[in-house]
Amino acid sequence: MNAQAWVTLVVGVLAVVGVAMTVRQRTVADRRAQAWQRIAWCLDHTVGDKPVEVELGWDIYGTVTESPLVTNTEKGLLKVIAERAALALADGVETEDTRIENDREGSLDDNS
Repeated sequence: MNAQAWVTLVVGVLAVVGVAMTVRQRTVADRRAQAWQRIAWCLDHTVGDKPVEVELGWDIYGTVTESPLVTNTEKGLLKVIAERAALALADGVETEDTRIENDREGSLDDNS
């Protein structure tokens, strides 16, 4: 095999490896994006009006946050979110959403 054939072979192998790495990176990025969509869905349900929805949201949240697609830094962030939510529930702290809802209910009571 002459030098030109070797160069062609090496360039071809590098091109195949590059394409394979690109496909793998794209697949991981897509899977991570899907994991974050699931986490967002769970968080949306944890602040729902129905206790069954809230419980389901937290149950699934615990599962999806353990995904290997979630980095350690992201796990730390998600842990803080869960801790804050738990403290707010334990302390009965009003969030902006509950204050607005309570204000609406109060104004409805005043009008009757």
